[in-house]
Amino acid sequence: MRIVVSFLSLFLPLYLLAQNGQARQPNVMVVPFVEPGEGENDRIKDAVLNDEAVPLALSKIKEEFNLRNFKTIDFMTEFQRVQNRAYAASALNAKSTGLQAYVDGARADIYVTVKISKEDFAGGASNVTLLMEAKERETGFSLANASIVSDRFRASKKELTEYALEGISENFFNQLKQAFRDMVTNGREVNITLNVDENCDFDMENDVVGTRDMTLSDELDEWVLENAFKGNGEVRSGGNGLNVYMRVPVYDPDTGRPRSIKSETGKLRRFASGLLKDKGYTVSEKAASGQYIQLLIQNSRE
Repeated sequence: MRIVVSFLSLFLPLYLLAQNGQARQPNVMVVPFVEPGEGENDRIKDAVLNDEAVPLALSKIKEEFNLRNFKTIDFMTEFQRVQNRAYAASALNAKSTGLQAYVDGARADIYVTVKISKEDFAGGASNVTLLMEAKERETGFSLANASIVSDRFRASKKELTEYALEGISENFFNQLKQAFRDMVTNGREVNITLNVDENCDFDMENDVVGTRDMTLSDELDEWVLENAFKGNGEVRSGGNGLNVYMRVPVYDPDTGRPRSIKSETGKLRRFASGLLKDKGYTVSEKAASGQYIQLLIQNSRE
């Protein structure tokens, strides 16, 4: 089987974008696609243990990355590690379950989901449709998509999957290269909503904070302009709430190490909380999902 793609020529320039000469290649993890939600871990187990085509596809795609000297994380190894633990439920903790738990636990920068569907036709022939989607771990942002359909044969799902894998085109990897390059160059976009708890008397539109007699909106607007990646951000106010749109870096500009969304948005939360401390308020994280963060202004606990 051949996958006619020069991964090295496509990807190497992408991961030499960290500043000050720091080179950084991503960790890539190829994972099976399963429907999210309740029972997701059981669906992962069923796909891996009861569908021969799934481990084959994961292994073959991972192998091509390895041949081009990219660091990969083996999903099957991670899966076996979790299955061997009696406390697997705690390993896939409540904050992150299913596939996302594997990806987060392994600290993959990019994960590629692989969905394999077999269709049978009259006369005994079948084909397989292979759907691939590359996503960035921190945001879940889709970087590339591909749909490949094998020819019709009288063959097993595993054999048809091998045929489909030969049809992976360069376009998929070009999409991934360009999308991730843009993200490294321009930063990730995050959306932070800041609301006031119903039991809190803080008036976001009229109350001044800090030492400069400015509203919280004005203070955050200046902070975002100074701290957003390349100054790319804005604050929009509406009633007793704020929406902060800003870009944060993928890699540290000095060390080339990964920067998490939470570490960057935590700076904004601490800044806002510091402005409100003397007034008896604090800012806490209410919810977070990828690039979407919800903060809540509350009364400080005595």
